[in-house]
Amino acid sequence: MKKIKKITHSDLCRLTAKYFLESIALIEYKCLLVKENPDVLIFDNYSNTTLYEIKTDVKDFRRDLLKPHRIVYKLDSKMRIETFKSSIGTNRYYVCPEGLIKKEDLPIGWGLIWYYDNGNFKIQKKSGAFKIDKGLENRLLINTIKRINHGKCSNILIRDYIEYE
Repeated sequence: MKKIKKITHSDLCRLTAKYFLESIALIEYKCLLVKENPDVLIFDNYSNTTLYEIKTDVKDFRRDLLKPHRIVYKLDSKMRIETFKSSIGTNRYYVCPEGLIKKEDLPIGWGLIWYYDNGNFKIQKKSGAFKIDKGLENRLLINTIKRINHGKCSNILIRDYIEYE
């Protein structure tokens, strides 16, 4: 079996955010408004969101599966996956070093991305579409703007924008 080079949780969070950045990325973002503290939450230009849960050990992954916002409740009328507790991220992925998590171990609807020692990421399984709490996501964005305004933005990445004349 191939030896996996150890990477820290925080390092893999930052690498994931930089690699998948579309418009705004929140990294290990702690906020009192949300019961869930996302490892990486990416907003695109249309405010669609992708949640990346970073795992660097299997025990942490197994504990994560027991959280109420991970447990599938039903499919809604639009075939979106609904969990027992409303959550964030229309698309949801586990990101881990190559081989740490297998596709067959994933909860329903979750995607899987492997990180390789050479710095590349590869999707092993695409995410389904989850029903989200859009109001909660909007409150996160508003909170992010307030943090930036106060200079507290070490865990926020923003893609440069183009000014139109």
